[in-house]
Amino acid sequence: MVNVAEHTLDWLFTEQLHIDEQWSYRLPTGFTWWADQHAQTIEIVGEQTGPRGETGYLVCVRTELLCGLDLTDAALVGINAVAMRCAAMSGPVYDVEARRLDLWSLARVHDDNGSWMRNLIAAAATTQIAEARTLAPILAERGAAQPAISGHPQSGMRTVADQMAYAAGVFVISGDLPCAWPEVEFEDATAHLMTGISEVVADGRGLAVEFPFGAQTSDFQVRGDQPHPIYGNGLLLLQHFDVPMGSEAEGVRLALSLNAADLTGEPNGYGFGSYAYADGGLYFSGFISNALHRPGLLANLYSSAAARAQAMSARFVDDGWDAEAYSLDAAVLARRRSEKRARMPTLKPPMRGCPMTSTTNGGE
Repeated sequence: MVNVAEHTLDWLFTEQLHIDEQWSYRLPTGFTWWADQHAQTIEIVGEQTGPRGETGYLVCVRTELLCGLDLTDAALVGINAVAMRCAAMSGPVYDVEARRLDLWSLARVHDDNGSWMRNLIAAAATTQIAEARTLAPILAERGAAQPAISGHPQSGMRTVADQMAYAAGVFVISGDLPCAWPEVEFEDATAHLMTGISEVVADGRGLAVEFPFGAQTSDFQVRGDQPHPIYGNGLLLLQHFDVPMGSEAEGVRLALSLNAADLTGEPNGYGFGSYAYADGGLYFSGFISNALHRPGLLANLYSSAAARAQAMSARFVDDGWDAEAYSLDAAVLARRRSEKRARMPTLKPPMRGCPMTSTTNGGE
């Protein structure tokens, strides 16, 4: 029986992205394809059980952006300014070993949200394609790296881009119109979302929420009057966390580490957007295009921000953040791999006449 995540991937491949078999290959849990010259992979990367016992599946979208990248201070500043502070539906994630920077989005899909979450995943895929084409040359120059272009293993390099390479234009066109979320939706959301743990205030063109964050608060804003520099009008999402940092480079490194934690492993809230460092503080930012307007989405965005605030509080207020697990230092990661190998079960030689190999823990 096909589950909701598998159905979502089939819909993306055949109906939404119209992927050509010539420029793609299947994976055990998804597929990789080339709309242009930046490889994009969409796949199921995990499974979770929700609070009501429901099964949820983690679906990721990742597009290769830069290769041969070293995280110098200049590269960090450029990535933060271009790809993080102006994030829409994805965030950059750095692979220390491969020296590669990719765009990532991550969503939890289950039976209750599959019918509309797939539209957000499709939007993440098309915007990643467009942003890879646009941002890679700019970031490569700032970071002394190269655009991560590649070709299909059999078909080679694309010389003519697929029509989906331009599909993000629909978001730009819709952004020329006024914000698709009317004032009444912000007002209704405010009335329904007011709880004992947060204060929600609407001002006609947006809403603001204060979530508990230690002795202070995590301020979350949804603005319908602040257009995106690429996609125009829609919803700007901005959530602030008071995590003191010593320098801009240190702040950007932490933001990249948080992207790795929330956009590749387990999303705390929707994994559409990026952590960033700005004005001496840490933020999570994202943008929802006019074309993605759906009644009730504001309530979902509120719940997403609440989950993110709770996770960030556990990390930085309750000291639950394992900085080394997502370190951008190759030496730290090498040491952790060595420690992990040391804890792995040792293998005994197979018994004579038996094709199976038994394992023990610590040689016992």
